[in-house]
Amino acid sequence: MDTNTTNSGIVSPARLDSPARRGTPKSPARAFRNTSAFTLIELLMVIMIIGVLTSLMLPALGRARGLGRQTKELAAAAQQMMAFNLYADESKGLVLPGYPPRDWVNGPIRVENQDGERLYNEDAQRYPWRLASYLNYNFRGLYQSDKMLGELRENQGEYSQYGVNYDYVISLYPSLGMNIAFVGGSDRHQEYDRMFRQTFGRVYIERLDQAIRPSGVMAYASARAEEQPSVPVLGRPEGFFRIEPPRFSAAGPSRWESAYDPNAAVPGLNSGFISLRHNGKAVAAHLDSHASMLGWQELNDMRRWADQANTPEWGLSPR
Repeated sequence: MDTNTTNSGIVSPARLDSPARRGTPKSPARAFRNTSAFTLIELLMVIMIIGVLTSLMLPALGRARGLGRQTKELAAAAQQMMAFNLYADESKGLVLPGYPPRDWVNGPIRVENQDGERLYNEDAQRYPWRLASYLNYNFRGLYQSDKMLGELRENQGEYSQYGVNYDYVISLYPSLGMNIAFVGGSDRHQEYDRMFRQTFGRVYIERLDQAIRPSGVMAYASARAEEQPSVPVLGRPEGFFRIEPPRFSAAGPSRWESAYDPNAAVPGLNSGFISLRHNGKAVAAHLDSHASMLGWQELNDMRRWADQANTPEWGLSPR
C-alpha cells in the first residue's frame, strides 16, 4: 500500500524520509555566512579603540617610570647621606672634603679603589672614591643607571686609548654632584689657600656641627655633564661629581643662564651642572640627611647653597 499514512493515522517511514521533511542541505558558503564573525568595519573599530586606549595609557606609563626613577634617586640620596655621616663620625665630625688639594690626596689622605690600590690626583680629589668605602664599594649606590655602569665596565678598551682608566672615569659621573664650594670646601675655588681665608674667612661647612641651617643647605643634588671627548661611549651623561652655585662672589650677575635648558651643550654654564631630570626638578640631599625635590627657582636661591647666605642673591664679599 503506497500511501503516506496508515488507516490508524501513523505517519509512514516513507513520509518521514521525504525530501520535503528533510529540507534542502545548506551549502558551505551559506553556512559560513550564518556564523558569527567580525566585519571589516568592526575590525577597524576595534583597532581604532585599541589605538585610543594605548595613546591614553602611554603618558601614564611614562609618568610611572619617571616617578620610579625619582623614587630610586631619592632613596639613593638618603643612603649617600648615611655614608657622608659615617665619614664624619670616623673623622671626628669633619665633613668629607668637597675637592681637596692634590697634595692632600697624594700625601696624608689615602684613597683606595676596591682592590686596595692607592689612587692619586683627580681620581682621589673627586668625592666618589673617598665615599665608596662607606658604601662597600657598591657604585650602584652612586650611579642610578645600571646601563651606564655596564657601559663603563665594558668599554674600558675604548676610552683607555685616550689615557684614562676605569678608576678615573667612574669618579666622574655619579648621579648626585657635590656642593663642593660650600660643603667640605674646594681647591677649585682656592678656598684652602691662606690668602683666600684671610680675605673671605672660612666659607664652607668644615664640621657637621657648624651648620646653622642643616635642613636648608644642600650637600648633593642631581647632576649632569657635557660630553667628554675622553669617554665618547657615554654621550652626554646624566651625572657629574660636582655642582656649582648660581653665585659665588657678590659682584656681578648670576653665573647661570636665565632659564634651564635640558639640551644645553655646556650644562655648567646653563645650570651649574644641576639636572632637572625629574619633571623639572632635581633631587637634593641636605645636611640633616633628608632628601627633597627642588625646582629652578629654589635652586637659584643661594640660601640652598651656603649656610651663611641670608638672601637669595647672596654672594661672597671680603670681610
